[in-house]
Amino acid sequence: MAPPGERIVKVAADEASGAREEDIVRHLFLQLATVATWMSPRLDLPIAVVSWLLGFAWVQVAGSWTPLALLAVLAAARLILGDPETRQLLRPRAGDLALGGAGAAVMIAGTYGLYRVLASAFPALPGATRSLYVVLNTGGFSAGALAALVALLSTCEEVAWRGRSLTSAVPGDSRRRSLHPLLRVGTVAVLYGGASLASGSLLLGALATACGLWWGLLRVAGRSLWPAIITHAAWDLAILVGWPLA
Repeated sequence: MAPPGERIVKVAADEASGAREEDIVRHLFLQLATVATWMSPRLDLPIAVVSWLLGFAWVQVAGSWTPLALLAVLAAARLILGDPETRQLLRPRAGDLALGGAGAAVMIAGTYGLYRVLASAFPALPGATRSLYVVLNTGGFSAGALAALVALLSTCEEVAWRGRSLTSAVPGDSRRRSLHPLLRVGTVAVLYGGASLASGSLLLGALATACGLWWGLLRVAGRSLWPAIITHAAWDLAILVGWPLA
C-alpha cells in the first residue's frame, strides 16, 4: 500500500485531471452552442442541391423562374446573414476585381471561339443551343428584366455553391481537408451541373459543370467570392443578353 502522502498527491492529481476534462467538455459545448444548427457547414451543399433541383424542375414544368430565384436568394441570405466567413468573402479588394475581369474576358472569348469550332464539328449543336435559349428565357423576359435576373441569380449561385463550401480547397487553409482541393472544386461543379439537369436540358447540365469548374478555380485562386461572381455575371450577361450564341 502506498504511503499516505503519495495517496494524497495521487488523489489531488486525479481531481485536477478531472477538472481539466470537465473544463474541456464545457468549452466544447459552449463552442457548439454559439453555432446554430441550421448554420452548420454540412448543410451548405445539400441546401444548394435541393434548392436548385426544385427550382429548375419548376422551370421545366411551369415555365417560371420565380421559385428558383426565391430559393436562390434564401440559400444565399442564410449564409450572408448568418455566417461571418461568407461576409468576409464578400469584402471586395482591387485584386479580386481585377481577377474577376480577367476571368470574364478569358471565359467569354473562349466560349465564342470554342462554340464556332464545336458547331462545325457537331451540326446538332446549334439546334440544341437554340432550344436551351428557349428554356432559359421561358418567362419571355425583356432584356432589362433578364439582365437583372441574371445578375441576381449569378450572385446567389456563387454564394450558395462556391462560398464556404470551397474554403477548405484554398491552399494553406488550416482546416483538415477530406478531399484534395481540385477534387473538391470538381465535386462541387459536378453537383452544380447535376442539379441543373432538372431543367430537362443535358446541354445546360454540361455547361453548368464546365462553368462551375472555372468559377470554382477563380474562387479558390482569389480567396474571395468576387472573382467568381464577376466572371459568372459578365459571362451570363454576354451569352444570354448581349450577344447570344444562337
